[in-house]
Amino acid sequence: MPEVITAVYEITADDPAARAKLVAVEQSHELPTELAPANAVRDSLAHVRSVVPRAGRPALATVEYPVDLAGGEIGQLLVLLLGNVSLQDGVRLVEVDLPPSLTARLPGPRLGIAGVRALAGEPERALLATALKPVGMTSGQLAGLAYELAAGGLHVIKEDQGLADQPWAPFAERVPRIAAAIRRANGDSGGRSVYLPCVNGSEGQIALARAAGAHGVLVMPGIAGFAALARAAELFPGGLVLAHPSFLGGFTAAAGHGMAPDVLFGTVLRAAGADATIFPSWGGRFSFTRGQCLAIADAARRPLHGMRPALPTPGGGMTIARAPELLDAYGPDTLFLVGGDLRRGDDPRAAAERLVAATR
Repeated sequence: MPEVITAVYEITADDPAARAKLVAVEQSHELPTELAPANAVRDSLAHVRSVVPRAGRPALATVEYPVDLAGGEIGQLLVLLLGNVSLQDGVRLVEVDLPPSLTARLPGPRLGIAGVRALAGEPERALLATALKPVGMTSGQLAGLAYELAAGGLHVIKEDQGLADQPWAPFAERVPRIAAAIRRANGDSGGRSVYLPCVNGSEGQIALARAAGAHGVLVMPGIAGFAALARAAELFPGGLVLAHPSFLGGFTAAAGHGMAPDVLFGTVLRAAGADATIFPSWGGRFSFTRGQCLAIADAARRPLHGMRPALPTPGGGMTIARAPELLDAYGPDTLFLVGGDLRRGDDPRAAAERLVAATR
């Protein structure tokens, strides 16, 4: 039996079965079935497998797509699953099952959890990250802050997504200084902190980051495109590729539109090539629920036909005080991102040390 990509949609409509059929046609042929050529080389029409009405809730429609429609590409997979219907209300992608022949062709994480652990020198315990912020600090100030945070024992020091090529901290000046500061901190403390500059998908910036001694890059697929994750991994062999959620909120914000958070931040970004995927955890300044966050973590890590697992990276207003609670919920195969709370007071190194202690 030919392999298929199975997608489950929540459909809000007076006649969900009819709407599901329209989705299947729109997302595959995009041509009325009576106009489709009879002599096509392959059957490229998606088929509705089932529609399950639910009282007071959207119906669940399961659609099967011939696997070859994806072409083995992450971009075409997204076109297939949610392309045109992303422009329509009442259709929300809530589950996707990728067959082995497709996962073997998609980028997936180059490092995965084991590779990130090896890079950071932490084989078992929870991994800890922070962001260099705020925008407005000079290159020297950012480098000084990075030194203190690395000396405090954090595994990953990423740049804030707002750091670009501003005049007070130009990229070509900032990145070598921060990389050098983290090398000094690792030498002084015996640690192996990893530095990830924000590259905005620029190949030149990725090359500069690698030459300067960074350990990978932070990429915003909502800005640079989903394929930028895999491209960053190609340009930075052995480097960690961390996906940031900026500009992706429109996919998940509406209850009757887009896609479920676990599909986007777990399955899709993992398949696109993220070694670790940032998402807003519950209890912070964003609105995801505990159940949604744990579903994202599960989608990032669960077995997927040999594709390496990605590190779920919950952030968004996390605190040192909540670290034990979050560790208990997510488990140690997680990269915990704590930002502003490490800046309370005047001693970021001591704050980093408290975070390390709170997760042991």
